[in-house]
Amino acid sequence: MKRKIFYPNYDCSILGISNSLLRHYGVDTDMYHLPELEQALKRKYKNVVLLILDGMGVDMLQHDLPFFSFLRRHIKGKISSVFPPTTVAATTSYYSGLSPVEHGWLGWSPYFKKLGRVVEIFTNKDFYTGELLEESVVKEMPYVHIFDRIKSVQTDVQLTGVFPNFIKPDGVSDFDELCQRVVKQTKEDGKQFVLAYWTNPDSTSHEFGPYSKEVKDVLKTLNSKVKQMCANLKDTLVIISADHGHINSKDVMLNDYPDLIDCLAVPLGLDGRAQTVFLKEGKEKVFLDLFKKYLAKDFILVKSNDALGMNLFGYGKERSCVRDFLGDYLIIAKTEKSLVQRFENDTYNYLPGMHSGLTNKEMVVPLILIEKK
Repeated sequence: MKRKIFYPNYDCSILGISNSLLRHYGVDTDMYHLPELEQALKRKYKNVVLLILDGMGVDMLQHDLPFFSFLRRHIKGKISSVFPPTTVAATTSYYSGLSPVEHGWLGWSPYFKKLGRVVEIFTNKDFYTGELLEESVVKEMPYVHIFDRIKSVQTDVQLTGVFPNFIKPDGVSDFDELCQRVVKQTKEDGKQFVLAYWTNPDSTSHEFGPYSKEVKDVLKTLNSKVKQMCANLKDTLVIISADHGHINSKDVMLNDYPDLIDCLAVPLGLDGRAQTVFLKEGKEKVFLDLFKKYLAKDFILVKSNDALGMNLFGYGKERSCVRDFLGDYLIIAKTEKSLVQRFENDTYNYLPGMHSGLTNKEMVVPLILIEKK
């Protein structure tokens, strides 16, 4: 069966959430609109809550929760993630209001030329060895948070972030505490904008697969606790979405094709289902032939310049680091397969649930709106 490739739709994407919120709070931006959200924001609720549930794609929701469940009943639309649909790129788009091509946080582990390493952006570790680097790679990739953009034009809105405690020292230990913090903050005097993030169902999906009993149990719990949280809110608009979805994945080991590896100047980087290729000089034709022979069934091959030309990473001013990250080609998954390169004593772990490819399961996330008067 021929599979449909699902490209990001930046005209109806998670960027519309951040940019609609920025406009609501008076920030001058004409990028990315979501009419359903903007209509709800016009009702001028005292409190606005944005809750990002990592990895909660529409397909997963529809598979694991009944039609009349609380979360599904409040779906107002289906929107696109960014490319690649992965946490580093997508949450940074949420937090900045920028597309990946603008903010430059393109994937979990890009290849940093000046270091000669594939580095995990969030952990600052060498992706293959697990070594913690002395200097932070992200300090050279700053962006202005939407909170700061709002602060520049608003003085009467309280801005609050609620995150797990392994991300923020003053964060929450579980989802119950997250919900309690949200409710408590909305009861404070004055206008409140609360941005909350939780790691599930992503973490459970990685471990057990997106259509496992474990993920179904997690979604049932999240559904119940969000319903309970909303019952305790007044004069509040709750926006719930995700950074990406998930797909059941099987690994393709690049090590099985040593002639293909011989074409590469550096190891694969970026993400498991969206890998960057840096070629040795004079190896392009051989590489193209071998890709067609070994990988074309499950992956598409896109020249990096073409990917930028077709706005795969979004619109706007291209950040200087982007071309350095992308190399010569992108190998992008179009089926359930993920491409993996192994080294002796590396930190590789097989993950049955994955994302960052070009399928609807990974790319399509819900726009959930709950209005509490």
